[in-house]
Amino acid sequence: MKLIYPMQTAPIAADVPKARKVYFEVFGCQMNKLDAELMLEGLLQKGYHLVHDPEEAGVILYNTCSVRERAEERALMRMASFKRRKKEEPDLILGLTGCVAQHKQDELTEKAPWIDLVVGTREFDRLPELIAEARGSREALLATEMDSPLEFFRQRNLGPNQWHAFVSVMRGCDMVCTYCIVPTTRGKEVSRPPEVILDEVRRLADSGVREITFLGQTVNSYGKRLGAGVGLDTLLRGVEEIDGIERCHFITSHPRFLRPKLIQAMAECSKVMDYLHLPVQSGSDDVLARMKRTYDRSFYLHVIDRLREQIPDITLATDFIVGFPGETEAEFETSLSLIDEVGFDHGYVFQYSPRQGTASADRMLDDIPLEVKKKRNHLLLESLTNQGGIRNQRFVGRQVEVLAEGPSKSNAERWSGRARDHRTVIWDAQADEIAGSFVVVEVDHVSAATLYGNRVAGPRSRPILPCTP
Repeated sequence: MKLIYPMQTAPIAADVPKARKVYFEVFGCQMNKLDAELMLEGLLQKGYHLVHDPEEAGVILYNTCSVRERAEERALMRMASFKRRKKEEPDLILGLTGCVAQHKQDELTEKAPWIDLVVGTREFDRLPELIAEARGSREALLATEMDSPLEFFRQRNLGPNQWHAFVSVMRGCDMVCTYCIVPTTRGKEVSRPPEVILDEVRRLADSGVREITFLGQTVNSYGKRLGAGVGLDTLLRGVEEIDGIERCHFITSHPRFLRPKLIQAMAECSKVMDYLHLPVQSGSDDVLARMKRTYDRSFYLHVIDRLREQIPDITLATDFIVGFPGETEAEFETSLSLIDEVGFDHGYVFQYSPRQGTASADRMLDDIPLEVKKKRNHLLLESLTNQGGIRNQRFVGRQVEVLAEGPSKSNAERWSGRARDHRTVIWDAQADEIAGSFVVVEVDHVSAATLYGNRVAGPRSRPILPCTP
């Protein structure tokens, strides 16, 4: 994903030197996208300008992801494409940031000596000074210390939607899931102080943001080492008091940390969206044990029951991994049966691939054939899609409040937005549509992933339908 933001549409002055022009591309998760925004903020403050053509840039940066092999390979291939240009333009600065830089720092300096900068996940706040230092160096500059305190002061929202912003509440992960590279690339869990986070949310609200998403690798474990009584519920109740913010949700959660106090805050806070992404990864106790997920099927189901006791209509999304080492047909069938038992609204399925440096790659044989992985992937997605269509039927005839995002990608005569439970809603556009406004849509038909209908109220700058916890 290229960094292309509304505030960057103004022409760049003709006298801006090429060395101050940056091309920036991002791979991976929402945390990577937020990190890229924070890096961009630092660069803009130091007089750099974002361009959308790498040929115009004197600095080319890729913020990278190591969770899946394909994203890692794409970033490295893109960087390799500039090898010849680097020879022709020695002053060109090529930089890799993020998880691949952290994970493969030594390998990168050996195999890709044309790269000038390798900046990890805990030092990107120094990016402007690192670029300046790299200009005077003949060797690749590594900035990959994991103990460095990551410090930033966010003044504005640089995301593609001016009314929505991601907010990081923590960094790193203390879990030991055998398939996951995140603890290696992001380090130990560190929570930001709640007052710092809520001050950032207030500034975002003052700039026009209406919806925020709290981010963390295991976001619902937030508060560890901050003292007794501080948790994600602290932040949810804090947002409830901030004028201008109308919606809030958080990703990604771990079943182990979805405790009663947090569920109660989700139920009581009117601004918290009726939506939770809660990855299960497998329906089999044996597979979950090999993954070291620290819970079993019955525990996950117990958590779902507690959620629905207090938030009966909550929308539930999840993740599955298929083809984990040793997964038998019977173990896979337990994942299929879990979809029906829980009644997920939607979900994501990933085929297991070993990641260098993880316990599963080092100690387990990747023994499930690719064709079997593909078949199981298809069957799970088919089941999730069917379940999503069934779950969506209950919205036919209802009126839902939507935060309008803009014209539908598939049909410019329609508009698209998100309901309070994060569902995509599409309606026939009217002449006065405004991105970032609230509208009410009466649903007349649905698909497995989307609600369709006609706008019956709005647009307005604040929520229309009453929302009570």
